[in-house]
Amino acid sequence: MFNAASKCAIIAAVALSALSCTSESERRARAAGELHEQAAALVEEHRYEQAIALLDTIDSAYRDQTAVRRAGLATRAAAIEGLAISRIEPAGKRLALAQLAVDSLCALFAAVDGPRGLEGYSVPKELAKTEVTASTGVQPRVDGEGYLSIAAVVKGRPIGLNSISVTTAAGTVQSEPQSPDRLITSEGAELASFRQEEVTDVLEALQAAGDSPAKLHLNGLRGSVEVKLTPALRAALVRSLQYAMARQELRAAALERERLERTLRTARDHKANAPLPSDQ
Repeated sequence: MFNAASKCAIIAAVALSALSCTSESERRARAAGELHEQAAALVEEHRYEQAIALLDTIDSAYRDQTAVRRAGLATRAAAIEGLAISRIEPAGKRLALAQLAVDSLCALFAAVDGPRGLEGYSVPKELAKTEVTASTGVQPRVDGEGYLSIAAVVKGRPIGLNSISVTTAAGTVQSEPQSPDRLITSEGAELASFRQEEVTDVLEALQAAGDSPAKLHLNGLRGSVEVKLTPALRAALVRSLQYAMARQELRAAALERERLERTLRTARDHKANAPLPSDQ
């Protein structure tokens, strides 16, 4: 049997334990509340990313503080709203510049219908009436999504065509050799199509050379042939890269602007439906 002293000791221990638990709970609630106050102040200062980071800290480190986290819903919505608004104007300027670049170039290209069942493409107008398979040469093409490719043909002497290179005063830049499986041989001609990612460095080297001398070669396992790089072809190649980049930038800018506007609408909906202080 416990004596009176033992009972008192047990009661005191239980009371101390309860007091300790209560103090820890209060400490966590106070700490979470202070972080929320800091986040709200950051929103007022237009420091939205820092505010969101603090709210993330509350959600991860103080999951038990339901009241504070509920109060943080409106603060988070306000931070996301402010961040979206701050980014929409630059995104709009980016979109406008991209549209201007596309508009300035699109009139210099002509649409070409693809073979039956295949998508068409655009080529520089000065090359639109040139049959790419008529002789050894290249033709830049920009597809409906704005991606560049180069159709290349070697006639007469098979070389196992697999790459394109440009030689300027700065040196030679060559595309990585492609698989032989992509080479088509028809009526004594070799035909290959090079994707944008394979020829971007080559075309950028040609662009960087400006008006200085440059040579264009089609290379293969059994040698290489030089393509006559006329001023018209040279300009067409560089312009095609610029047009493809402009088209892709326009699409990316439009998607970014749309994403920000969608984020803004969602943030405002969340802000309008967030719990009021009286709901806590």
